Amino acid sequence: MDKEVVFGSIGTILKYLGILMVVPLCVGVWYGEGILSQFIIMTWIVPLVITITSGVILEWIGTQGEIKRREGFAIVALGWLFVAIFGSLPFIFSATLGPIDAFFESMSGFSTTGATVMLNLEQVDRSLLLWRSFTQWIGGMGVILLFIAIFPAFGISGSQLFDREFPGPMSERIRPRVQKTARMLWSIYLLLTCAEIIALFYVAKLPLYDSLCTTFATMPTGGFSPLTENIGGYMNPLAELIIAVFMFLAGMNFILHYSLIRNPRRVIANKEFQVYCVFILIAVILITGDLYVHHFDSLQEAFRYGGFQAISIMTTTGFTTANYDAWGDLSKMVIFALMFIGGCGGSTGGSIKVVRIYVLLKYSMQRIRHILYPHAIFVLKTGKKPISEDILQGIIAFFIAYVLIFVVCSILMAAMGLDIVSATSSVAATLGNVGPGFGFVFLNYAEVPAMGKLILSFCMWAGRLELFTVLVLLTPAFWRV
Repeated sequence: MDKEVVFGSIGTILKYLGILMVVPLCVGVWYGEGILSQFIIMTWIVPLVITITSGVILEWIGTQGEIKRREGFAIVALGWLFVAIFGSLPFIFSATLGPIDAFFESMSGFSTTGATVMLNLEQVDRSLLLWRSFTQWIGGMGVILLFIAIFPAFGISGSQLFDREFPGPMSERIRPRVQKTARMLWSIYLLLTCAEIIALFYVAKLPLYDSLCTTFATMPTGGFSPLTENIGGYMNPLAELIIAVFMFLAGMNFILHYSLIRNPRRVIANKEFQVYCVFILIAVILITGDLYVHHFDSLQEAFRYGGFQAISIMTTTGFTTANYDAWGDLSKMVIFALMFIGGCGGSTGGSIKVVRIYVLLKYSMQRIRHILYPHAIFVLKTGKKPISEDILQGIIAFFIAYVLIFVVCSILMAAMGLDIVSATSSVAATLGNVGPGFGFVFLNYAEVPAMGKLILSFCMWAGRLELFTVLVLLTPAFWRV
């Protein structure tokens, strides 16, 4: 493995991450936190200088060259880890959070998880709250994908990075060249972001700052909110409807958003999209029915809260409008199941992904038919497209690895004193990049032991990068020359 290429690429990423810190710095100045006040200097200028300087040093140590398979794994996995570490500096230097809590919050942001350790958000400076939402927006379409889209140096061997970071078992492309695909995906992402900001500000009448923070957490299916009570704190049904619509869109494969312009029929005919809609519809019906029978006298109110929560968890956004931890067992079981399904492949959603669940279900049915008709030949397809043996094996391996990590990390969390509901849901919510769990970790993760936060940070990191991009770094063979 060419370590100089890895150092150089990570250095470039960090350099431009430092430049992006100018955004919350300007917000802080706008809201009267002072141009050269101690807060601005310590919270933004010092971390900005450290991040850019570190990036320049790594660029100087390293070099720009061909990015091969191993370099691709290292750049993406370590790049995301370094981004989370340096992204935590504003929380540390502002004395808002300790090092471990700051790293947890930063990893939760960039991985678009939305699990938080921050309390009393209304008392936190606005520039910091914008930064935690902005980190989700950066991480939503992909940190590496952003730099592939903008900088020619990453476009040279961008396919190795694109395949490592793009969520889903099959990294489809809009254009043959990776850089053009990355630009198109980010353009769609930016367009939807602007549309939601406008809708929340002009239609739902939310303040501009809240519209920005909420949108920066919606499109990446992140879930950070500037309010302690999350979206429920606005008590704005119109805002909830708008957010639900954009959560649904963010949970779709972004390749399909491009198809909406070129060939709308392709969207309707897409099997994964069909299954995605069916799963959401079933979840909404079950939760709404349970809430209507046991919690609400109005079917409209049951649908309002049940529908929003079903879409939020299914897409792994993690926004909340109610305390679903106090709902009935049926609703909680449905929500827990949705944590493992997630959004579509190629979306900003996390977890296992609808396409993998769909393929596994079809494969199970095929095996049953094979038992009944042992001499028949069956071809596994998604729609009219056959699934190769290599992709099928990858999906099965991913599912096994996902379950094993969930079980092992749940046991470790239970060993630290968390009850079984809190332990399992904390892992499910972080590994699936969902955010809130049940019991001890419904509102926040502030009381989780320090070692537990590091374990859950690993879950967020591995979950966002589709497990194997991170797991391959843990094998001794990867580091052999």
